Amino acid sequence: MTKEMNQSVLNIYTGNSIESIKKSMLNTLRNTDILGIDDRLTVLGKVYAISMMTLAKQCLELSLEYDTLNIAYKGRPEKALLAYYKSLGYIGISSEGIGILTVLKAFMLDKLAQYNFFNNRKDACTRYLEAQLTILKEKKGEIISSISSVSRTRYLSNFQEIISQPFIAGEYPELSLEFASAMYDAININIYIALANTFAEDPYKYRSGWPDLTLIKGNEVQFIEVKTTDKLHGSQLVTIPVMRNILPFTFRVCRVIRNQNN
Repeated sequence: MTKEMNQSVLNIYTGNSIESIKKSMLNTLRNTDILGIDDRLTVLGKVYAISMMTLAKQCLELSLEYDTLNIAYKGRPEKALLAYYKSLGYIGISSEGIGILTVLKAFMLDKLAQYNFFNNRKDACTRYLEAQLTILKEKKGEIISSISSVSRTRYLSNFQEIISQPFIAGEYPELSLEFASAMYDAININIYIALANTFAEDPYKYRSGWPDLTLIKGNEVQFIEVKTTDKLHGSQLVTIPVMRNILPFTFRVCRVIRNQNN
């Protein structure tokens, strides 16, 4: 996209008008699916427009809380912010969507195993949920509806079985029964069903773009995207608004500033 095209997209987004834009430019924007046949920005067009804004402006457009935190840390800022919240009594992980998607997998594990392509329960434990719901798309209604009949005990047993697999344990060591239990207690089962249905509409689209941190403290749940110098990416601009409509909890962005004095 040229600077002129970028400016045209922003002009349409902010003014919702095409009067000042050249016809050749409008045709280009239509051909790239930025502009619809009604000469309004498509979903892709709106995402693209917001992607060009500053982080603070992105948060404003998406109605996301935005704050900054100055802390001393080494290594990844996500780990540092997680440690900060754990010191405040939160339970959580810093593995983007892996936490909540593993919770969904634990709820649906018995059905996923029943219909596993390889007739292999271990495969159902380790294969990513987006792949399983794509392979089993003809069965997704039955698989998702089974969530309502899964007891807390069965769910936790399934979660433990998943995180005990060597691949999962190695790749996602933050996953724990403590996290699984807190997520079960904090989020209503009907919300999980609604979440699973939306995720299953386009699993590979919604597998990415989740905030870095998932935090729980009693009935409080927060999803926090951690930033240092960059902005929200395209996948985050797509996934966060959709999932926030389902999950009635706090979604926000925290810009972590490294404190060099401590």
